[in-house]
Amino acid sequence: MRPVKEEDNKKDEAVYLPHHAVIRNDKTTTKVRVVFNASEKNKKGVSLNDTLMVGPTLQADLRHTILRWRVHAIGIVADIIKMYRQVRIADEDAVFQRILWRESPEKPLRDYELVTVTFGTASAPYQAVRSLHQVAYDEGDKYPLAADRVLNSFYMDDLMMGSNSVEEGVEICKQMVALLGKGGFALQKWNSNNRQLLDRISSIYTNEVVQQTGQIKIKNENTENKDKEDIGVKEKEIDNKEIEIKLNSTIKILGLTWNRHEDCFQYSVNLPPLTTAPVTKRLIISDIARLFDPLGWLAPSVVLAKMFIQKLWLLGVCWDEELTTEVITEWSTYREELSLLTKVQVPRWLGTSSSDDLELHGFSDASKAAYSAVVYLRTIDVSGKIHLSLLVAKTRVAPIKQISIPRLELCGAVLVSKLLIETAEILNISKEKIFAWTDSTVVLSWLNSHPSRWKTFVANRTSEILGALNSSQWFHVPTKENPADCASRGILPSSLVGNELWFSGPSFLKNKLIEYKRPKNLKTDLEQTIKAHTAVVPEHVVFENYSSLRKLVKVIAYCRRVLKKEKHDSKYLKDHEIEAALQTCIRKSQIDSFTTEYEQLKEKGYLNIKSSKLKSLCPFLDKNGIMRIRGRLEKSELDEQVKHPIVLPHSCHLTLLIVADAHEKTLHGGPQLMANYLRSAYWVIGARSLVQQYVRKCVTCAKQRASVRNQLMGALPSVRCTPARPFLYSGVDYAGPISIRTTKGRGHRSYKGYICLFVCMSTRAIHLEVVSDMSTQAFLAAFRRFVSRRGHCAKLWSDNGSNFVGASRELQQLASIQPAIAEYLEANNTEWHFIPPHAPNFGGLWEAGVKSTKFHLKRVIGDSTLTYEEMTTFLNQVEACLNSRPISVINFTDPGEPLPLTPGHFLIGEPIINVPDKNYKSSNVSYLTRWQFVQRMLQSFWKRWSQEYLSKLMNRYKWASQVPEPNVGDVVLIKEDDLPPSRWLLGRVIEKHPGDDNVTRVVTLRTKTSVIKRPTSKLCILPISDP
Repeated sequence: MRPVKEEDNKKDEAVYLPHHAVIRNDKTTTKVRVVFNASEKNKKGVSLNDTLMVGPTLQADLRHTILRWRVHAIGIVADIIKMYRQVRIADEDAVFQRILWRESPEKPLRDYELVTVTFGTASAPYQAVRSLHQVAYDEGDKYPLAADRVLNSFYMDDLMMGSNSVEEGVEICKQMVALLGKGGFALQKWNSNNRQLLDRISSIYTNEVVQQTGQIKIKNENTENKDKEDIGVKEKEIDNKEIEIKLNSTIKILGLTWNRHEDCFQYSVNLPPLTTAPVTKRLIISDIARLFDPLGWLAPSVVLAKMFIQKLWLLGVCWDEELTTEVITEWSTYREELSLLTKVQVPRWLGTSSSDDLELHGFSDASKAAYSAVVYLRTIDVSGKIHLSLLVAKTRVAPIKQISIPRLELCGAVLVSKLLIETAEILNISKEKIFAWTDSTVVLSWLNSHPSRWKTFVANRTSEILGALNSSQWFHVPTKENPADCASRGILPSSLVGNELWFSGPSFLKNKLIEYKRPKNLKTDLEQTIKAHTAVVPEHVVFENYSSLRKLVKVIAYCRRVLKKEKHDSKYLKDHEIEAALQTCIRKSQIDSFTTEYEQLKEKGYLNIKSSKLKSLCPFLDKNGIMRIRGRLEKSELDEQVKHPIVLPHSCHLTLLIVADAHEKTLHGGPQLMANYLRSAYWVIGARSLVQQYVRKCVTCAKQRASVRNQLMGALPSVRCTPARPFLYSGVDYAGPISIRTTKGRGHRSYKGYICLFVCMSTRAIHLEVVSDMSTQAFLAAFRRFVSRRGHCAKLWSDNGSNFVGASRELQQLASIQPAIAEYLEANNTEWHFIPPHAPNFGGLWEAGVKSTKFHLKRVIGDSTLTYEEMTTFLNQVEACLNSRPISVINFTDPGEPLPLTPGHFLIGEPIINVPDKNYKSSNVSYLTRWQFVQRMLQSFWKRWSQEYLSKLMNRYKWASQVPEPNVGDVVLIKEDDLPPSRWLLGRVIEKHPGDDNVTRVVTLRTKTSVIKRPTSKLCILPISDP
């Protein structure tokens, strides 16, 4: 800048810019930057920026710059030192960039003019970039390697370029420094993932090298100062420039974090700490605005934020209005997981070289909430090795005005076609190497036909897609292998981290030969326009549009009233009108189903067709033209409609509506009651099977007669049939509550306690502990006592929380202690496994142990209340009894057979409760022989265990046959043992969990409030099918 002379100080023509300092402690060079406010308006309400011509955008797109940078094996970055200050403006324009300044508070304010491009003016970016490009145009012939990179590898003052070798990189850097020096630009903050290249760059500068912490600074004494006479002010910044070569492991470049050691991109999420301030729309959008993801690598998680913004707008809340608890909870869950995005790493280098074969593969998908597109680079090197890289992705939220899923899929296809063409131009990939994938067969059908065949919405978008890519370049991909599915539905950051499908692409792209599929029978979703055709719809199709006989008859009655053009006193239908409408429907149904019979009856009055099913019924037409039967009850005193019922066909929708009406009027009666009701007015062909079929399909009746079916009993887990030390693999359960007295004597008080039961999965041995409550500490204390007495437990099985006790209050307490217990078990190398919820048959071993424990407890203690010591003593005795139970067959006929095997044999070598044997001293047996004898005895126990105990477990004493499995999408009733069927929840199967034998015994269900797991033995499949 330069001081304004007194004779040139014409304040009326000048523009004075307000300015202030911006302090950035995270910057390594310029921590204090002066910002000028050229948007400040004058008295007339006009600012300098309002009158300036902004100029076009010259710098390359940020995404394009990053994609070009990823092609090179060696990445090089730098930036221009004070780029704006190196571009001088015309002297006559300096009057529009005046400021007030003084060196110190003691000196008076003076007027200065800024003679260079000023940060804060609207035209500054264009002027600086245009000047940079002009240097390349003027001097580019001398420096060809640098000229192209000046035009394509700069984003404002940030340089991102690369090379495939150190020598090439050094030559590029030399030419870049020389070329920019022609225009007065100098580069600083050099960095690269190649240390050898950095060392060579430092040698480009011949000045003194000063080694400092974390970086090398090369000072360049600049003695030339062409503007010093005009400036009249010492500019210390220009007198002593510093050229930096940064050696930090991570650097910030264009808003991204680059780890040069691992050569990958990382993310930093800088959200402000939570405060007690109310959560508002302004606060949430402020947090979302901090997510910077220019190439869409985090699209599956960022799209959730976009959906949330749309949701806030649909709620219609004001900017500073506190949100509801439900919305705050949803936002808090998402916000807490955003910190996990720091674990995401994306390789910078795409693994490409000049000899590689490159292909672009784009995927699109859509859901009701959003549609997405993602592009991958498939690299095939000269040795045939295949490498996949995530390039770019985009997402769009679905419009507020709902449209069909196929149309949203088409919007996703438009998005991916644009991305593919844009990316191919950047990476210089030919159009023949582009492949597009979608999981929508409807979209593929639209693309395989001319756009003129479709309606405007589809025609416009298909023509846009086909203008970019040929229909032969589109292929079908299964939904499970479509990576764009993640971004269209949205997933939380915890699921995004390490997501192989998203970051590495589908596995089939890694095959040398890819199977490009196109479904043969493509659907068009009824979007095709029918031209020059007249479709005649049969009248009886009207019946199909109604599910209620009452509604159908009323519609027909009103239609008859309009056709007759008669005036009616009331808008409500009368009985004779409803009766006439029903007769019209029946007559039409009979004509369509019994055409030949009806025509003969109408012509001759009798039926003489031998092959007709109605011949034995002697049908006739009454005065209203309705076909009735002439039975043998004409002389009876029954009603006329009973003696001559109306004939109804078996396979007709009207008949089904009449049967449904009879079912409702009989209050969901059974087949016999319904058949009797119908027989009073109608003769339905095949009535019995039709009525039974309808009752079976009635959802209301199915709920009341709901019955569960147990699946084929599964094979025993390996820990049940493999020899192992007692209690190495155990199950745990709670029994109780029991009353424990605090003291002996009269006037005692009692408190509630529980029994913690551990059972060995191999030997069925039982260990009992008394616990005072359901707290974490009580369980952990019992577990420590168990481990101290029985040894380390490698794996522990238990119910899934809700099966520990019966009362709901204890259930909530137990659910809260599960994480702490699991953490303790993990620290002690104990794996804790849970059986499915509400599936006690999965834990039958410990359920049987609880039952046996309660057997002795009820018979011995009864209503008595014991102290803690007495209860512990008693449970130890119960434990001894249970561990003396035989687990093999007892032989009552041969006294020479050994005693049956018991859990006690594996604990102490014999049953714990047994008649004492006579003491036989064997003083002549050596210690080694005795030890071998004990080992042989233990081995004989395990041999008998394998021969006698395991063979007994071979048979399936129940659940011996396989029953049909529920399918994904089935609607089921979820059985609750303590509720009547009318209050059982409805659920839809969304996932199956087959076992090792490929038989499904556990499924995941979606109810109206949550997603739960349940065993198939608790499900009743309802007779409901999707339309």
